[in-house]
Amino acid sequence: MSGHPSVAAPTLVSLLICDQVIDDRLSGKKSAIGLFSTIVVPGLPTRVQHMAVMATLTEITGRTPLQLRLVRDDDNYVLMRTDGHVEAPNPLALVDLVFALQGVPFDRAGQYAFELLSQGELLGRRRFQLVIGRLRPPGAVPPFSVPPPEAGA
Repeated sequence: MSGHPSVAAPTLVSLLICDQVIDDRLSGKKSAIGLFSTIVVPGLPTRVQHMAVMATLTEITGRTPLQLRLVRDDDNYVLMRTDGHVEAPNPLALVDLVFALQGVPFDRAGQYAFELLSQGELLGRRRFQLVIGRLRPPGAVPPFSVPPPEAGA
């Protein structure tokens, strides 16, 4: 047992996966750009060079530990994780957290999920699919696609 007092788990309001999050410093507004639930890749293994996860929390009391992890659904294998803490000015405040991820590796197609936890308690998860396929022509409305790596990369 650690010497830190236990705090109540916050409430997860939303968990989004997107291409990027724009944070307008003047207005304080955040814009999630390119929301997706499917990633199309030309082949495997691959790396998704840029993606973002935005979580909105409330009912935060004190300095609360958080963990974001990316898991493969079929075997719960953890591909990546990051740990940190969150604080709020008061328990009724809404706090937006943005995780900008780069070079996330994938070695097989399937269903994956981002999970947000506090002190080992799952607050929520957001699933997405990684599929091998053809990139769609310009003008088509595709799911999020990763271009093939450049020669020599």
